[in-house]
Amino acid sequence: MKTRHYIIITISLLFSLSYGCRKIELGEDIKALDVTVRVAYDTSKGNFSLPIEGINIKLENLWNGKINQIKTNQNGLAEFGNISAGVYNIMATLTIPKEDFQNYTGQFSEDDVTLNASMNSVTLNNQTNAILDLQMKLGRIGGLVLKQIYYAGSDTRNGASFRDQFIEIYNNSNEVIYADSLYIAQVWGTNTANPDLSKGFYFTSGPMIGQFNWSKSIGMPAGINASEDYFYPKSLYRIPGNGTDYPIQPGESIIIAQTAVNHKAPYSNSTGGSIEIKDPSLTVDLSHADFEVYLAPYLASPLASDIDNPAVPDLIMLAYSGKDWLLDNPGRDGYIIFKTDKDIPSTFQKYPDPAQLAITQNTTLYYQIPLSYAIDAVEIQPNAPTSRVPKRLYSEYDAGFTFCPAGSYSSQSVIRKTSKIVSGRRILIDTNNSTNDFDYLEKAEPKAFK
Repeated sequence: MKTRHYIIITISLLFSLSYGCRKIELGEDIKALDVTVRVAYDTSKGNFSLPIEGINIKLENLWNGKINQIKTNQNGLAEFGNISAGVYNIMATLTIPKEDFQNYTGQFSEDDVTLNASMNSVTLNNQTNAILDLQMKLGRIGGLVLKQIYYAGSDTRNGASFRDQFIEIYNNSNEVIYADSLYIAQVWGTNTANPDLSKGFYFTSGPMIGQFNWSKSIGMPAGINASEDYFYPKSLYRIPGNGTDYPIQPGESIIIAQTAVNHKAPYSNSTGGSIEIKDPSLTVDLSHADFEVYLAPYLASPLASDIDNPAVPDLIMLAYSGKDWLLDNPGRDGYIIFKTDKDIPSTFQKYPDPAQLAITQNTTLYYQIPLSYAIDAVEIQPNAPTSRVPKRLYSEYDAGFTFCPAGSYSSQSVIRKTSKIVSGRRILIDTNNSTNDFDYLEKAEPKAFK
């Protein structure tokens, strides 16, 4: 899982100061000052109980270059004595170890997090208030994450088989994020549990042993890291919208359904027949999904179960595999959500997978998408260890994998665990390791939590 953290600290002075370099009159104005900097956090976007002790406060006198700096105490106060009147830059810095940052916010960071703030050209003299109230405001923490993946489907006789599959995407941040133009991809790779490493198109060592070595693909240019820096989706869809059409509020999610109908009740298929369900308790109602995948217009012989719910927006198709948006029931899949402002068909090249020895009119070509675009990624594997396939997501994006313990057609889903609740908003675990971050539901349920 790849999550980017956007930390923006702004600083506001809650008293009246005059700005700019101006000459200070002799007399009272030249006396030494006692200056107190008082630090607090804006909690309007969540009270994360970030530390107020140990914040380094620096006062830099722009007239003589002298720097005074001390750290805040347990009350968030930095008390400076014997400060000369003058014009100052005020800077605040706090470095939080990555482990502590995760404990405070529930968000994973690959490195220690440094928060910085500054206010420039502040005039300090005996006519200004000597208590400076600095308010640190957090910008976006976290982002979109894959929350629930219902790939297993339900019983083929009594349930809905594969027809009720869905994916849930969650806003794990403290700000509104728009789903417009978000891409969701299934990553292509070998599904062979024990590939023959003597063939020249597999990695023969390292963390991706047995997985495709995309540098061996026909037409792949030399001098690039074809596997390490890119992924190759077998299916690729984009959420529609003009930028602000589909907001996801903090702590809310969207559901993308394979078919947005109530799978608990009978419904008519595309040929006028009826799809019955024997045990409604095994499946889900997706009639109120936020989006659905409707592939019938693109196929010569679509599945009869692939029907369109006109009340639910359709995803925009860029690449598909099979006769519907089929999530691999055994669990041999990798999922990536990403954004780019580039036009994918006109910008990115397509290549055959490395196992192809020649390109014909029937050869499937896969877009080459930079992994740097990834917002989040999750790897799914079969429940049986002997059936597990070579890993297709590097540890930078998902160091582990997750699975439904009961396997295919079990009604189970994998779901991201809750880390903590801040101001009523759930923050989900995101350590870039699905083995750690995910649990499962005995029966999939849109918008549920674990």
